Amino acid sequence: MACFQFAAFTFDPETGQLCQQTSAGQTDIHLRHKVSQLLTYLLTHPDQLISKDTLLDALWEHSEYRENSLTQSIRELRKALGDSAQNPQFIRTYPQRGYQWICPISEPRRQDVPSPTRQEARPEKRTRQISRPVLLSGLFTLLVLISGLWLMQRPVFLTAQNPPPLNAHRSTGLVVFPMINDTGKAEYDWVQLGLADMLSVQLNQNGPLSVIPPALAKAWLLDAELSWPALPAQIRTLLKQRGYEAALFASVRLHNKQQVLTFQVIYADGRTQQGSMSYPQLASAMHSVSHQLNRLLSPGDIRPEPQQAPAIAVQTLAQGRSLLQTQGAQAARKYFEAAHILEPESLWTQIQLAGTEVLLGQWPQATLRLQALPEALVRKEPALYAAQRYWLAELSYRQGDSDAATLTDEAVRAADQSNDPQMRIMAYQLQAQLAWNEMDWETHNQITQHITALLGKGQALRQDADQQFYLGRPASVGLERSPDNDLAANKERLFKALNFYRQLADQPRQAATLLAIAQNDQIEPPIRESSLSEAIAMYRDLGQPYELALALIYQGFYLMQSHQGRAADTFFTEARALAEQLGARRLLLDSEFYQAFATMDQGLDLQWLGKHGQQPQQLARAEKAFSQLLTKGVSPLLQANIALFQGWIATDQHQISLAMEHLDRAGHLAQSLNLPLTQSYIRYSKMRIHLEQGNYAAVIALSSVTPITRLEAIYTARAHYELGQPARAIATLAQFQSDFPEQWQPEDEQRQQHYQQALQGRSIVLSAEPKAHLVYCESGWL
Repeated sequence: MACFQFAAFTFDPETGQLCQQTSAGQTDIHLRHKVSQLLTYLLTHPDQLISKDTLLDALWEHSEYRENSLTQSIRELRKALGDSAQNPQFIRTYPQRGYQWICPISEPRRQDVPSPTRQEARPEKRTRQISRPVLLSGLFTLLVLISGLWLMQRPVFLTAQNPPPLNAHRSTGLVVFPMINDTGKAEYDWVQLGLADMLSVQLNQNGPLSVIPPALAKAWLLDAELSWPALPAQIRTLLKQRGYEAALFASVRLHNKQQVLTFQVIYADGRTQQGSMSYPQLASAMHSVSHQLNRLLSPGDIRPEPQQAPAIAVQTLAQGRSLLQTQGAQAARKYFEAAHILEPESLWTQIQLAGTEVLLGQWPQATLRLQALPEALVRKEPALYAAQRYWLAELSYRQGDSDAATLTDEAVRAADQSNDPQMRIMAYQLQAQLAWNEMDWETHNQITQHITALLGKGQALRQDADQQFYLGRPASVGLERSPDNDLAANKERLFKALNFYRQLADQPRQAATLLAIAQNDQIEPPIRESSLSEAIAMYRDLGQPYELALALIYQGFYLMQSHQGRAADTFFTEARALAEQLGARRLLLDSEFYQAFATMDQGLDLQWLGKHGQQPQQLARAEKAFSQLLTKGVSPLLQANIALFQGWIATDQHQISLAMEHLDRAGHLAQSLNLPLTQSYIRYSKMRIHLEQGNYAAVIALSSVTPITRLEAIYTARAHYELGQPARAIATLAQFQSDFPEQWQPEDEQRQQHYQQALQGRSIVLSAEPKAHLVYCESGWL
């Protein structure tokens, strides 16, 4: 194909080289392979109005990024040509219709085409110009074929300039974005995350740079509400906002039976460094790729090139890592197993396998695999050691072991020493979860702030979604919640996160975010219910039993709010079976507690709600289950909740002395644990007993603490009325409505009106106040 000449440009479609002639001489302009294809198509269809669908069908196979990629490619091409969409000289846009090439084109003689790397003309005997990268690639290929050592061939660089090396200080460094699959083949989609992830690991291990991996880079894109691929200007803005120095933006294409990695290093200060490397298998050459990039970015850091790994094993490992971030551990595991067979000595492959075994509930195998890793070799690689310590800690936490906190602290220290951002965040998330379970809100907040700092500036939307998964499941820990868990603020973030994960086909994070949406009481109930059902279905498909059990417990708890104890028991029973199968002690106790809760609901008198009367047999079963739980070493938090529920059972059975004993025990535990919401439930449970006994002074004595739940305010107001103080009753309800408008109900207006009538001297007849056990959740902690 002949070269094209237009305006001051010459373009060779075979090599993809674009050259511009200026007064200062010739300038070579690097184009991504896909942008080169786009320019070729436009130049071969001049003056035609080409629809977007036509371009997509011609240049892009079906993928989730194809439309974004077309838009990005048009932008890049305009920038390379110095064109403007508003005042076009080359490409005219017809909104909703397509694009048109409008610049006149001529075809020069082949020998007149300038070299992309030298000012002087090539000898006329050559039939076409050969770019220096292609020539060098051919020479290297020849050497490789001669030597037979094709795995050791050297990469080819196209460098536009040589800026100073990146700052090696760990607070700055390089951000690795997902790679673009420019091969035109769907089977190479794994390079987007898998190959990019492997490259970030290698760069972090084999050089002085602090490297942000693609998983976190995706989070930054979400924060900024940017689609991928983004424009260089957008990337620079992102780098400045996050306080990082440079970003690696790369694509993979096929050329002459080689896999070509074309990259740009985009600096926050406006500089750009670009080039390409060719290997028969990029995955197997990732050690060399990272070595060359480290030399390019940090030329002062001289380290020997690491040994290559078997090609098929490395590519299989990369495919597994990609699937892990999209289809989950179940889909990735078979690739990790294959990589392990091909390269049984690879410690990283064994770590990946162990991680999938933890997620898939294969805990005995994971334990043996993690403990069998040779400590001396593992400790040589800080990132490898951090990964091992993290998975051991995660495994211990899920099993409910007593040493989970100690192992988590070890994992955090190892992650800090490795300086692997992703591993640090995972370790700190686990530490935050432990603090949440202990209701140590101060420590939890400190860790969360540290995680946000690790992510850099911004709203950390992906982190919020992750945190909502961890922090937004109070169904497994009782009534209490962190006062700083702002569900209203997180509502919008969760929907943004869900949309982003769906675009990336990230199924594990979709499931986690759907569960977080279900647990956010600022979201409309129909959306929460559908999100919860979808999360449960996804966790079944992903084959992650531990997460499935957590979602099932929350589904059951959600039903308990409307006193559907029988329906809830189905979900609690399945969660319990999963916990027993896994050997997850904490999860098992939680599920047993909620099963007893559901049984209690089926036994309590619910006639006030238009449901069943008291069922003594069910109450006896619930009491027995709660008593058995107390012998199993449950946490003090569950002990407090059990004592409260036993107080409700005894009250419904009119065993008032026993009920007060249970409530007193619950009160002591709640006070020692600093559980304000649980203390409120205990107070109004006692108030209801005193009201029924006519001991109104005792009710007023308990109301010395400002009410934070609706029943406290209702019972206190009723006691004031019965003592002949309707004005105090009115004031009590008015103050509560002002403090907690979200808890105010229409029937409370009627109470106010009755007390107003009493204040005016009119005779009124009041019905009995609702029983304490009729409300399972008065706050927004759901």
